[in-house]
Amino acid sequence: MAFKKVMTALFLILVAAGGLKASCCKAAGKPSLNNELLARAGEIFTARARAIITDADPAPALACYDTSGLLGRWALAHEQARLNYIQLWAKKRGVRITEAGSSLRIPWLQVQGNTAELVVHQTLQLGYVYPDDPYVNYFGIGTRHWMKLALKDGRWLIQQDFYIDGLGENLSSPDPTPADGSALIGVPDKSPPAQGDQPVIYDREGAVRYADEYAGLAWGAGNDHNYNPRYRNFNDRGGDCTNFVSQCLGDAQGGKIPMDGIWYYDYRENSGSQAWVRAESFGDWLVYSGRGRRIAGGTFPELNQPSAAFPRGAVRELRIGDVIGYGKRAYSEHLAIVVGHDSKGYPLVNAHNVDRFHCPWDMGCDKTTFFHLYSIYDKR
Repeated sequence: MAFKKVMTALFLILVAAGGLKASCCKAAGKPSLNNELLARAGEIFTARARAIITDADPAPALACYDTSGLLGRWALAHEQARLNYIQLWAKKRGVRITEAGSSLRIPWLQVQGNTAELVVHQTLQLGYVYPDDPYVNYFGIGTRHWMKLALKDGRWLIQQDFYIDGLGENLSSPDPTPADGSALIGVPDKSPPAQGDQPVIYDREGAVRYADEYAGLAWGAGNDHNYNPRYRNFNDRGGDCTNFVSQCLGDAQGGKIPMDGIWYYDYRENSGSQAWVRAESFGDWLVYSGRGRRIAGGTFPELNQPSAAFPRGAVRELRIGDVIGYGKRAYSEHLAIVVGHDSKGYPLVNAHNVDRFHCPWDMGCDKTTFFHLYSIYDKR
């Protein structure tokens, strides 16, 4: 899986840098063949989406692969692991995935004989329910795929599929196992803590509106599923997650927290400071600047379960506009912003790479992932 991890990262760099010209290239080939491939891609991604539903038959999705080559076998193994992860995650969290829908954009397609190479942008909508509660909690994932299809016995099959998956893979743990623990613990207290009489400087609702508008390819996002063009896309520089969270907090359309000499974006140079774009530096800046505090850190069970200090579990102390760091005990490697809670009080996040919209906060994480919970101060 190490080679696949490297190739997936390379794909993200190529797309972000324009190496595959994904934003402007047109399909090359006969229109009838292109239409056939577009329809087949839709069938493949629909089958893979439906296989996510709890107790669904995975056979139609797993039959979409050409396993005569190594990359095809890897792609099939990844899909099996992905389905296993999401089914196990749902079981451990005490929910059922009941709905799944997929839509695609294919900005680049090239056909050579019986082989097709294409870039696919998938927008995936999922819905889950709790026992004895019909309310469906919807969330979205957006993924960018570098695929190759081969025509075998009259059917186009997946010969290669490189992407980072928000439903059971991350670059820290390519094959994660979800931690034990139910999502149903209790409903968080919505009343904000008192922070004195200083004027409010953080617009939490504005930060969430911004996060929803620019959540990229994820289902539910606005701006025609594009990032904010006022900011550079840092997916070719190690990831855009911290840049996105910083935008949510600091943009005039978002949280409106004033920039300073450490945490800032230079619009003339189209680049951000280390604290603006690097997860580890962002956490240090947030604490030492007095803009927020780290209320807790730990693995999923340590933060999800009630404790003497946090009767509802530490993660349920977070409010909309707060931030979750993902990574190691000493530092974060990825950031997401809290944008709400589901019908039972489970925190939901938005993020970039992978693009997420109102996604359960631990989706895709391994049982060993260490989380950092950051509370942003409303006032200063």
